[in-house]
Amino acid sequence: MKRVALFTLIFSVAAFAGGGGGETDILPRTVNFIIFAAIVYYLLADKVREFFKNRSASIAAKLESVQAHLKEAREEKARAEKELENAKKLAAEIIETAKEESKLLSEKIKNDLQEELKVMEKIFAENCELEERKMVREVIKNILDETFEDKNIVINEKEFVNLIVKKVA
Repeated sequence: MKRVALFTLIFSVAAFAGGGGGETDILPRTVNFIIFAAIVYYLLADKVREFFKNRSASIAAKLESVQAHLKEAREEKARAEKELENAKKLAAEIIETAKEESKLLSEKIKNDLQEELKVMEKIFAENCELEERKMVREVIKNILDETFEDKNIVINEKEFVNLIVKKVA
């Protein structure tokens, strides 16, 4: 209301200052304008004030909502970054564990193969010994068969045993 009165006063002074010698209807028009402005202000001031108040509250509510959403997004981002960091650590641990397990597994396989090789060598040695015995038996059998088939050779038991002992040794 003070602004309207100030505006009217300034406008009136400006209108009367340039005046000169004639009658003008500026004063009644000014009074009519002041009355019109007062009526408009009286009728619309509360509604305009409430509109802007509601508008400000609406903007503030939207701003709060956006800030809350932004805060949630930042928290979610921080949580996701933390989970990513944990996942990277876990992946590094898994890789390290897998490397260690592969080393242990290769060591175990190597040891198992060495043990199997030793067993196979032992079996081979036993088989060689067995074959050697078979060959000795075969040779002895052949000699005995030849000796017994040949009627020209006469051997007593003692000589026969000595001959077998010599061939076997």
